[in-house]
Amino acid sequence: MNTKNNRQFRNTQKIIRQSLLELLENHNFRQLSVTDICKKAGINRSTFYVHYLDIYDLMEKTEDELNRKLLDLYKYSGADNYNFFSPKYIAIFLRYIRQYKNFYRDFIQNQKSFPILEGFQDLWYMMKLHYQSIGLKSEDEMMYHFVYFQAGFTMVLKRWLDSDCKETPEEMADTLVRCFKNSLL
Repeated sequence: MNTKNNRQFRNTQKIIRQSLLELLENHNFRQLSVTDICKKAGINRSTFYVHYLDIYDLMEKTEDELNRKLLDLYKYSGADNYNFFSPKYIAIFLRYIRQYKNFYRDFIQNQKSFPILEGFQDLWYMMKLHYQSIGLKSEDEMMYHFVYFQAGFTMVLKRWLDSDCKETPEEMADTLVRCFKNSLL
């Protein structure tokens, strides 16, 4: 029986996710169907539904997997330990985003709300310390500032992705650091 710990089960999940990523190279997420993914993966629809509730569940689980890989990448990068504002740290992030640019372009396009806290707890903690240091006392007000920061960062990232990552990750990291310095005053 297929269980989440079964190698075949995990391999099928990997094939389905890879098929999604490959289809996103030429299609918008909203254009894709479960049938498209199944054809690309060489599986039956029933197999798809053993692994995912629907295409949105697949997108969410793929995002979770990519985020885990990104966090692992940081662990082994030698970048400043959770210094989110260092050019080296940001460049690692941007190189990874560029590697999966089609996925992240669609992900950002469908982002409906802020803050994005899942996976960003360390950033939120660091930002809270900064907000407290400039005299903010209300957690609600801090959250408004955090939403402003994340939305701005996300829209800069969207513009970069929409331009097909015209600038190098290092150039964008320098631009973002300058934006951070100007907006955190």
